[in-house]
Order: sequence, then structure tokens, then C-alpha cells
Amino acid sequence: MKFDEAYEKVLNGTATDEEKEYVREQVRKAEKIESLLSEEREPVTVTADAETIKKARKQVTLKGAFIILITVIACLVIAAGAICGGIFGTAVSSAKSAQKIDDAYAEALAETEAAAYVYRVTEEETVDSRITDFDKDLEINSSRLKSSVYVYYIDVQIVTAAGIYEVDIAVNSSTGFTKVVDFDRE
Repeated sequence: MKFDEAYEKVLNGTATDEEKEYVREQVRKAEKIESLLSEEREPVTVTADAETIKKARKQVTLKGAFIILITVIACLVIAAGAICGGIFGTAVSSAKSAQKIDDAYAEALAETEAAAYVYRVTEEETVDSRITDFDKDLEINSSRLKSSVYVYYIDVQIVTAAGIYEVDIAVNSSTGFTKVVDFDRE
């Protein structure tokens, strides 16, 4: 049964007892809903003092800031790792494939260059020579990573009749080019 039709019949005086009862029941329900809605109720809240509110705000603020900070740091570390991995991976791979001179040959080149350099500077003949230090470093070409090479840094001690000399030599592992880096008389 529809309320609108039953109500219209009640107003016209043509409603049956059943329709009249139905309209009364619906009106009672509407009045009950209206009284519930019009009642003043206290809001559902919990009282808190100002100190509790300050503590809660501070906790939320610090917690949020800490989470943001940790997230940013993690992202930066991951990005830096990916970038460094790409750079050093390419440079090391290129340097290994470009290497044509092994350690023993680099030492021989360094001793020969050190003896020749001492002779050019002092005009003294070499009596003895020995390797005192040997390092192999990756030289990264920043403009072209695929041009990166290993460079041997070799310290050679040259003994002449007049004294002892320390000569530091750099040897390019790809070309065999030797260069005097440092020269000292002991």
C-alpha cells in the first residue's frame, strides 16, 4: 500500500479502516523520528587538557617528520647506489678490456724509464734498481667512461755510483706510455 494514496483517501473520507490505520501508523513513526532528531544530545567527545593535546600534536608531528626523513634518505641512497654502480661498472669494464700490459711488463717499463730519467738528469749510470712500491689505480675519464684505463704507479729506487734516487713512474696499462711523476735524491 502506498502512503500518498492512502492519505489522499483519508482526507477525502473514502478510506477503509485498514487504510486509516496504516496512515496513523506512518504518522506516529514520522513523529517519533522528528522527536529523536529534535532532541539535544551532547556531542560524543572526550575531554582533554591542553597539555595532552600538545603532547599528541608533537608526537604526530615528530613521527611524521621522522618517517619522511627516513624515506628521503632511503631514496637518496638507492639513487646514489644506482648512479655509482653505473659509472664505476662501465669504467671498470672498459679499463679491463683496454688493459694490454700486465704487472711484470709494467715493472720492466718503469725500471727502464727510471734509469733513463736519472741518466738524463744526472748523467750517472745505473748500478742497480729495484721496485719499492706498486699500485694499480683506475683512471676514470669523466667525459668518456668507456675510455677509462688502469694506471700502474710504480716507485723505483735507482742506485748509481754517486747516490740513490727515488723515481715514481706512472704506466698506462693500455698504451704502455710511461711518465715520471716524482723524482727525489735520498
